[in-house]
Amino acid sequence: MNYCSFRSKPYPDFPLFPHANGLWSKKIRGRLYYFGAWADPEAALQRFVDQREDLYAGRSPRAKDDGLRIADLCNRFLTSKRRLLDTGEIVPRTFQDYFRTCERIVRFFGRDRRIDDIGPDDFERFRAELATTRGPVALGSEVTRIRVVMKYAFDQGLISGPIRYGQSFRKPSKKVLLLQPNAREPRMFEAPALRKLIKSARGPMKAMTLREHVQGKKSYYREARSEVE
Repeated sequence: MNYCSFRSKPYPDFPLFPHANGLWSKKIRGRLYYFGAWADPEAALQRFVDQREDLYAGRSPRAKDDGLRIADLCNRFLTSKRRLLDTGEIVPRTFQDYFRTCERIVRFFGRDRRIDDIGPDDFERFRAELATTRGPVALGSEVTRIRVVMKYAFDQGLISGPIRYGQSFRKPSKKVLLLQPNAREPRMFEAPALRKLIKSARGPMKAMTLREHVQGKKSYYREARSEVE
């Protein structure tokens, strides 16, 4: 076959371009990928559609087969929780939390990732990503919800064995949770906000606000004096 002759796209919006090697191609995240021969543009397009979510996310494409996939699990799980919501056994806030958790699971692993293809390394990376945007308490709650979603697959007989999370995919330790409040600097009012608060207060509330303000200043000067001494 002469691959040097130019091959045009089957229609203007066709997302792939004809590479000189005789394959339909596309550059994704700075790398060139090939999806099939010029002779069968529709097959190449289908392969691109099947793999593009993984490729754009920087993951190796996973083969589609009959195994339970992430999207299927999340849909089944949310349907189950929706039934509990309809019967009043869980509150709307709980359902919304699970819904957002499922969105994060799909976004991180990809819709077509097989459940039995996910291992400890994947969960370790997932937890590390979650920890960049959450404190220990919120991180612990999210890890718990993710485990609930994944456990549903085994409890319902959708997979043959329990999921292996590894040692890292767990809630922060009690020591971390206890130290968390001490890691925060004390929250204090700026002078303009404090004056506005005192001015708007009435009766006993104004007296209480002034008293707390004076006590706070005394405490500040005591600490400053002790540091100087």
